[in-house]
Amino acid sequence: MSTPTRRQFLRALSALAAGGCAPAARPAAPAPTGLPLPTPGFGFQLTRDWGRRPERVSHDVRPAVVGTAHAPDPLALDPARLVREAVERAGGLERVVRPGDRVVLKLNLVSAMRSGTGFTTDVRVAEAVAKLVLDAGAREVVFAEGSSVAPGPPARYRPEATHLAFDRAGIRDLARRLGAGLLDLNQAGSRPGERDLAREVRLPHGLQRRAYWLSKAFLDADRVISVPVLKNHEYAGVTLALKNWIGVAPADVYQVAGARVGKWGLDHQMLPLAGHIVDLVMARPPDYAVIDALVGINSGVRAYPFRPGPGGPMRAILAGPDPVAVDAVACLAMSYDPATIGHLVLAEAVGLGVADPARIAVRGAGIQPFRQEYATPVNGMYVPGRWSGRT
Repeated sequence: MSTPTRRQFLRALSALAAGGCAPAARPAAPAPTGLPLPTPGFGFQLTRDWGRRPERVSHDVRPAVVGTAHAPDPLALDPARLVREAVERAGGLERVVRPGDRVVLKLNLVSAMRSGTGFTTDVRVAEAVAKLVLDAGAREVVFAEGSSVAPGPPARYRPEATHLAFDRAGIRDLARRLGAGLLDLNQAGSRPGERDLAREVRLPHGLQRRAYWLSKAFLDADRVISVPVLKNHEYAGVTLALKNWIGVAPADVYQVAGARVGKWGLDHQMLPLAGHIVDLVMARPPDYAVIDALVGINSGVRAYPFRPGPGGPMRAILAGPDPVAVDAVACLAMSYDPATIGHLVLAEAVGLGVADPARIAVRGAGIQPFRQEYATPVNGMYVPGRWSGRT
């Protein structure tokens, strides 16, 4: 029998996606199709059973309301209007941001790329959210990120990665225009080896660890808003408002020297990664989430060129005070079942929000105008289950 091609392998994984996916806690084994898994050390099993749920530790109940906005005409795309509409339909920011607040906007600038690719937060979305925050009375806005990789081969982390990303994405220029600040979440110390810029957060009920080091400037913000892009992801299934929190882990602490992109001091196998995501969110939950789905990436995180879903750019924004609910609705827009996304299942269990679509109110455009059948993430290590219910 001839060796299967990569296309055959990915097609086989997509065919299995209806059953959902959770990681196997063992080295990779042959898939049920007989095709080899792509990366040694990573495996999966087709199941919706994520094991015993962790105990509820958060009791901060927020409205499970998600506002959506969509631009039917690509020639009439106005990102600022879409952000305003989605936020207003979710109840507005006035209930979240208080006069005099210092507000950190955690963007998704995993690498230094120009705005508009869909792979990083669009500068127009960042600007629209910042202006809404200022209109709500904030005294200061800070754009924050802890980028994973600097441009150019080889794909390795460098200390200047975040500031290169701020430059390339137009965020530094935006900060100058708005009088806003910039925060590199990768920095734990003012000098190498020091941790004077970070603080250890204890998590007695942590799923993966009992403590994490995080930026003091991030932890001490009055309000924090997650402003990610919509993408599928080879290790987490999706990368949205919650997965965006991997970027808050300082590379000074969690980046393995000489390793490829990513905070590889955190376990990136699927179930441990889901635990890390939930832990980091518990350490400092976002107060609000605004998802940039102007494009929507359907090719995972390591495939280039990055490509949108089969229907093209989504031209949409999703927003709300419950980041778990916002992520769950974003999953439905990708035709993924939230019950097969490990970090959403665990986040709901510990009380960070609502992942059950039946308990979420979607207001505004809904998701039907931009819903698409997203594929299995490229590299095929995570196979999200398909959502077949009514929205």
